[in-house]
Amino acid sequence: MKKLNLRDLNLSQNDIDKFVNSSADVERDSILFIDNVNAEKLNKYVNDALTKNAKKILTSEKCNINNEKILKVSNYEEVLNQAYSLICPDYQKKTYFGITGTNGKTTTGYYLEQILGNNTIFIGTNNENLFRDITNEKHLTSPKLFNILKFLSKPKNRTYENIILEASSHALDQERFKGIKFNTSGFTNLSRDHFDYHKNINNYFEAKLKLFSKNLSDKFVYFDSDWGNKIEEKSVIPSFKIGNNNDSNLRILGEKLFPNINLKIQINEVKHDINLNVTGPKFNLNFLLALSMAHFSEKLNIQNYEENFQNIQNPKGRFEMINYKSNKIVVDYAHTPDAIKTTVDFVTQYFSNVIVIFGAGGDRDTEKRLLMGNATKNADKIIITNDNPRHEDPEKIANDILGGCDKEKTVVMLDRKEAISYGINQLKDNSVLLVLGKGHEMHQEINNKKINFNDFDYISDLLGGIS
Repeated sequence: MKKLNLRDLNLSQNDIDKFVNSSADVERDSILFIDNVNAEKLNKYVNDALTKNAKKILTSEKCNINNEKILKVSNYEEVLNQAYSLICPDYQKKTYFGITGTNGKTTTGYYLEQILGNNTIFIGTNNENLFRDITNEKHLTSPKLFNILKFLSKPKNRTYENIILEASSHALDQERFKGIKFNTSGFTNLSRDHFDYHKNINNYFEAKLKLFSKNLSDKFVYFDSDWGNKIEEKSVIPSFKIGNNNDSNLRILGEKLFPNINLKIQINEVKHDINLNVTGPKFNLNFLLALSMAHFSEKLNIQNYEENFQNIQNPKGRFEMINYKSNKIVVDYAHTPDAIKTTVDFVTQYFSNVIVIFGAGGDRDTEKRLLMGNATKNADKIIITNDNPRHEDPEKIANDILGGCDKEKTVVMLDRKEAISYGINQLKDNSVLLVLGKGHEMHQEINNKKINFNDFDYISDLLGGIS
């Protein structure tokens, strides 16, 4: 067992190009950096890499396999940081932004990317294709830092100066961001999600709270809300508050949310009147969080940018609206009880008839399904269908949801295409059909198979056939 400095290995650029951080990515002559808290899993990954003819494997003392290709080091984290510097030498000179919360991370990140403009990249839920040539691992909302740096090291990506990352609770709990520090982080909101992993709301909150430690962020932006104020109380780093009161750093003076967003705000005693050509539930707050993060990071002069706000667009699968006769069809990723309720309640203010289609993911938190059903109580008609049932029985998932719904106005139609067609046929004048849960996703996971399917594309094709 010894300390190692990677530079002592006299690695060539070709060697550095072959650095990987998962046994799934090992090819002949790969150099694998691997560690795991579970020694049994670590040994399995190391064996997999040996089978695939890895050139070298750098790991920690927890590995008990002996082979001339394996270098066990006592300073694995230090070695990994050295690897980061070899992969992307200027990565610590870039400006990082982190966004966490239950709902609204993607929309906030997408807005912030547009506000910061050139040389900015947003990496999150919608960016599955970005990492196709980087890793064979399943796309994560918050990819490993190792893979993010491999992405940034590509010649076409080297000009990115501002890196915006969705910071999922899993990533924060698993310390995936260790090695970088966020200039400015933002908190959206907190409600029940991922209890299959975190078990309860306190554990979930504690995972989110890690983003706002001085080890991970220089400063942060939050809303004047119960959870936001709790973070402000526990965090020791500088903060920026969004709210309605005089003590808010950004004060909301007035707003209109539909059919487009108008915001009247005040920052540093200066008033601004902002018009956006988008709408959506709480999208006004997502925009204000993005705006505040850009302002607090000192990357934006609002007065110089004000006219450009009208060019802001929503991300794919986030309150995407389709016109159909005198009605609207909305595709949205809402998949938590809070997001579903917020979306349903938002449209009830503007439409006389609300129809909602949704399901719940299989192999995930089962207790939230009843709450998801209850979240639709203000809809006029409810259609329960498949989301991504994965390995679970779709009928059981539907029944779990049904327990929280008003059965008199609910139908179960497991085939998602059939459910959407049925929902469209139920539309009357000034009605809205909400197709929730999958948003940007391009496939359904059923019985261990990925079936090509996208809500927006299917609806567009269907309406083209109808017209």
